Parts: sequence; structure tokens; C-alpha cells
Amino acid sequence: MTVAGLTDKTDVQETPFRADLTAIRRMAGLLPGAWPVAVNAVRVAASVRPRKVVIQGGDDTPVTMPRTAFQVVYPDGTVMIDSGLDRATHDSFSTPDKPEPYFPARFEELRQALNAARMIVLTHFHADHAAGVTQADNYDELAAKTFVSVATAQCLLNTPHRPHLRISAEQLNKLMIFDYGDYYPIAPGMVLIKAPGHSIDHQMVYIALQSGREILHSVDVAWVLDNIAQIKGKAAPWVQEDVPAVNGQLRWLHHILRNERNIALLVTHDDALIDEAIKSGLIGGELKLHA
Repeated sequence: MTVAGLTDKTDVQETPFRADLTAIRRMAGLLPGAWPVAVNAVRVAASVRPRKVVIQGGDDTPVTMPRTAFQVVYPDGTVMIDSGLDRATHDSFSTPDKPEPYFPARFEELRQALNAARMIVLTHFHADHAAGVTQADNYDELAAKTFVSVATAQCLLNTPHRPHLRISAEQLNKLMIFDYGDYYPIAPGMVLIKAPGHSIDHQMVYIALQSGREILHSVDVAWVLDNIAQIKGKAAPWVQEDVPAVNGQLRWLHHILRNERNIALLVTHDDALIDEAIKSGLIGGELKLHA
């Protein structure tokens, strides 16, 4: 045991994750309005890590792990899932002698997409998901349409991912803060799934498209699809997770991967998976920049 509720990576215990796919699908239809027509992805930066820290039992092969955000496109607007991160925040995770890739043109596209979005949803408080909002020059404007769970709000206020990312109580009150049980229909065809483990406030996102296709964004339960396919967690010593909870979520996602042929999985940091999803037409590689 390291800190309260978090276990060492060698702990092989598993907390069953009992998300009900039938209930999630039903909730996707609760809110009135047209379902989304597309999902787009943007990669604003990347980290390069040896595979041995990305997945248990990995080797020294370098793995490019993009820092991403996703855009859910509706007939009358867009919803952003996460917000990427600014250059200064990205650089705070590396050292001057070992800078990691950052793509300013893509972040500028993301910034425009955030401005144009009808809604922004932050899946959890980590910098690469939240800093695009918290560090924005037009924070007040973005905060007024940014939805965060109570747990995420508490983390942003009290336990920021980096000290400079701490927001004030005044800033916090500008966000759209909500609480829920296991699932939350955040928009037509779109359901948040409470999945603490990677972080205390972590959520996954289910998206039902008008085409009938379903997408399950696992966010950071896994870093790459192989974590799910092999039911093997991360092995990065700096990542503090509730490992039994993550293991249970990986097993649930593995069941989805093997048995739910209509559901495509997205994984935040899997570069090859995102390339494949774009190539196949499952998601788009360019953001819609205007409302």
C-alpha cells in the first residue's frame, strides 16, 4: 500500500467492475435530441516511453503515447471530450535535455474547437485532459460550458496534477459541476461511466452514433489497447492507481472487446489504434472548428 486507497503495482488483486451495458445503452436515449453523427480526434503532443512502463511485462521498445482530445459532432454543434494541454504544461512533464513532441498547430486547432463547442466534458483532472481549459486565456468563457464531476472539481481545487494547475474557489464556481451515481447521460447518445481507479475522479465515455455504431472511450483505464487485450495494467512507477479497481475495469473492457462486435474501443494514448480508427473511417482526424 502506498497512499490511501492506492496499491503497489505488484498487487494482483482485482475489484470487479460491474457496469451494465444494457443500462448504459438505455441511458443514451434518455435525453431528447439527435444523436451524434461523428467523432473526431486530435493529438496535440506525445510522450515516448519504453513499453516496459506502458504494460506489465513489456520490453524496452519505445512507445509513442499521444496526448489527445476527442470531439463528438452533432447535427447542430459539437461536444469536446477533454481539452488537451498548453505547451508550458506539456513541458513541465519533461526536462530541457529531453524535450518531448508538441504540436502547436494542432493545439491551436483544439483551442478553436473548444471555443466553438456547445459543451466541454472533462473526464478527469489530469493535466493532459484538463489544462486546455484551466490554463486558457478565456477561462471564464470556457468554464461556463465545461462540465466536471464533483470529484474532478475537488481534485482541481485541492490536489492539482501540477501545482500551477490549481484553480481557485472563484474559478471553480464558474464550472458546471454535477454529481451522479454510476452513469450520467451528459448529451443525447452520450453517457459518462464512473470508473475511479486511474484517478479518484476517472470516467469513461459511451457514444452511440446515428449510424448505429457504438464507441466506448476507455480514457486512461488503459494506455494502449494491449492493456485491455492482455488484461495487464501499466507498470510506470510514477503512476499511483487503485490497481485492483483498474484490473477489474480492464477485465470488463476485455469482455467488451471480445464479445461486443458493434462497440469500438478508443484508448487515449494508443497512437496506432487512433491511426487505425482514422484510416478505417471510425473517427475523423480533423476537428470541426466552427459551430
